[in-house]
Amino acid sequence: MEASAFEAMAFRYPWRHYQARALAELDTHLTDDKLHVVAAPGAGKTVLGLEIIRRLAKRTLILAPSLLVRDQWILRLSEDFLDGEPVDWVSTDLSSDVAIRVSTYQNLHTNRMESYPTVDLLCLDEAHHLRRAWWTTLTNLTARDRPTTLSLTATPPYDADAREWRNYTALCGPVDTEISVPELVQSGDLCPHQDLVYLAPTATSAAYDTDVQTERALFQQLAENAELLDRVAQDPWIRAPKDHADTILANPARFSALLVYLRHNALPIPNYARRLLQVNDAAWPPLDWAWLGTLFDEFPKENLPLSVIERLRKAGALRNDKITLPPPKHADRLALLKNDRARLGAVREIYEAEKATRGDDLRMAVLVDRIGRLALRSSAAEIQFNAVGLFRSMLAENDRARMAMLTGQLAILPSRLADGLDARPLPDAADYVALSGTALLEVVPRVNQAFAAGEIELLIGTHAFLGQGWDAPALNTLVMATRLKSFVAVNQIRGRALRVFPARPEKTASIWHMAITPDQHTEGEDIELLRRRFSCFVRLDLAAGVIHSDLSLEPRTDAQTKRALSDAARLQRVRAAWCSATAASDEFEPSLKTQTTLTAPHSMGVVPVPAFSPFARLLRALGQGPTEAQMQKSLGRMAKLVITSLLDIAAVTGSAESLQATVSRERDQWQIWLRAACRMDEALFHEDLQEVFGAIDRPRYIIHVKTGLLLPDLQYFAVPGRFSSNKTRAEVFWRNWQSFIGRGDLIYTRTVIGRAALQAARISSARWNSSPRLIWT
Repeated sequence: MEASAFEAMAFRYPWRHYQARALAELDTHLTDDKLHVVAAPGAGKTVLGLEIIRRLAKRTLILAPSLLVRDQWILRLSEDFLDGEPVDWVSTDLSSDVAIRVSTYQNLHTNRMESYPTVDLLCLDEAHHLRRAWWTTLTNLTARDRPTTLSLTATPPYDADAREWRNYTALCGPVDTEISVPELVQSGDLCPHQDLVYLAPTATSAAYDTDVQTERALFQQLAENAELLDRVAQDPWIRAPKDHADTILANPARFSALLVYLRHNALPIPNYARRLLQVNDAAWPPLDWAWLGTLFDEFPKENLPLSVIERLRKAGALRNDKITLPPPKHADRLALLKNDRARLGAVREIYEAEKATRGDDLRMAVLVDRIGRLALRSSAAEIQFNAVGLFRSMLAENDRARMAMLTGQLAILPSRLADGLDARPLPDAADYVALSGTALLEVVPRVNQAFAAGEIELLIGTHAFLGQGWDAPALNTLVMATRLKSFVAVNQIRGRALRVFPARPEKTASIWHMAITPDQHTEGEDIELLRRRFSCFVRLDLAAGVIHSDLSLEPRTDAQTKRALSDAARLQRVRAAWCSATAASDEFEPSLKTQTTLTAPHSMGVVPVPAFSPFARLLRALGQGPTEAQMQKSLGRMAKLVITSLLDIAAVTGSAESLQATVSRERDQWQIWLRAACRMDEALFHEDLQEVFGAIDRPRYIIHVKTGLLLPDLQYFAVPGRFSSNKTRAEVFWRNWQSFIGRGDLIYTRTVIGRAALQAARISSARWNSSPRLIWT
């Protein structure tokens, strides 16, 4: 039965060149019985999957994340492969003994105790959706039937931690082929587009500044409290450290916090303390909130001065005998910025600029994090930055705008579009009605149709409702007014704007991102969040005429916003720039390349001195830094150390020939990345490399390096956790260290002496507070 069923399938259209490429490579990638295809939205993943199913001709179970997507598989099969003819060998019933079953992950999990016919080919659509509970069900299924797996997704969880990535690839296999956004723009299957950044200083600068100053004042009061300083100085560990050496080595973190507090207040440190922890004067870090937290955690509450207790309680840092530093109200100033009224003004200005450029062709969507439905109860309520607040703000400032709002709990649309629906009038907005409940099922298709036709030009919604699966090809202006930064979420939302619109073949999309800063300078918590978001995708750099990732901003907010508004008005230049950038190369690197990035000053502190040449070590001892060539070579040795060690324990799938590291410098940053490596190998490599370069926490093994000629100095490096599980693996890493780097000592940190060395390592590594970053380019 199965053979005749698959023989009846035939694709009715010509294959796009990238689809043909993926199909031509099919046999090569199936040697492990796993095929993992990554394709940007618009690449035709469903028909590609159906053709692979046809060619393999095995009893198939297709799993989709939702009923809507499940039905799309059946529709594509019927229309594109069977000329619309009904067949009896396709079913949505898991128990049916047919050639192709199509269901959802949730349905399989709900009925996981039932018995089903054997599965020979398991097709996983958008596997990044898998919830943790579903993994067990799928793992049991694959263990029972050992099927070939076909995984199709637009957004693998590339920025998941290594453990989650290993779980993902254990089920789906390593990424075999990837169809990139630039390829799809070049072929005309996605529209030209640009990412723009709107920056604005906070409208609540007084509150923000007050919060900053209050936190600084609290820190100073705690850091320089005379009573506390006296008790620290009189602590037995400080007065007679030699007499308490054993207990100090059992808790070196407490001892270090005492010493850091003394140094901050310019009091001397006992000489024996330096020898005990093997830390010289230059290595001690400054006092900060983390060290204060350690000090208070290790100090008996009953021994704290009453003035300190009262100050902590007044600041909200002491609750139920638990001290939290900095106090929770100061811990995340994004709470002040995310509701900032400046965001409302930013959306209004973006709308006005895009309206001036696009006119009646404007189809704009603004996606936010929250609904704010309680704001509907009173028009006098303070307008906050949420879906309802933004709708009210836009209505007040642009009453001629044709608007609607769509969320999973509440919708607002023009009354003329609500005929026959259970709607209620919107207060102070006679032309609009609000809907909720079951009426929402009918609202979405009506709004989509009106949006495509131009009856609605501005749509406000939540990313949870519209950010994934919403199909609106007419969308040409997307404002990502959210705090999202994960690879999957960011690329799913951006994908809404990239689809071509047959009615407007010249469509060029603008994707706006916004950040609120403490003042006119381009810095702050929101900027860092934005930098992480931009590392998740490749984009057109209009000024440079190239396609890459990462983010470059003007130093002042007004200059950056002026540049963005200017670029938004140059749609023809965007289309021309895409043509030029994609024509420059016939082949694209299909995937984002993962990089470990170190700032130049950071690299000076975290590269082992033995990795340099003797001449470079001499220059370092004389106070001169290594040349760029010497630094590049030394970083290359560090990369080879990690690669060889991973190969020695068979943790990666590649070979010594395929896993080649490249080290380059761009402005003040060193970048390290792998060529010709699968995503799993990349994830493991960068995770271990960053453990070696990063601040030391609690590794089981560390490497201790003595440096310096006249003045003794020490460097410490963590042995990555992958090699610390047992002594044998640690020695593998240690042997490779000796081969690629040179001298040093391997120290086990779970002994008394090892704990002291570990604390010294933490103190030393704390000097380099700029940790290595992971970006995609």
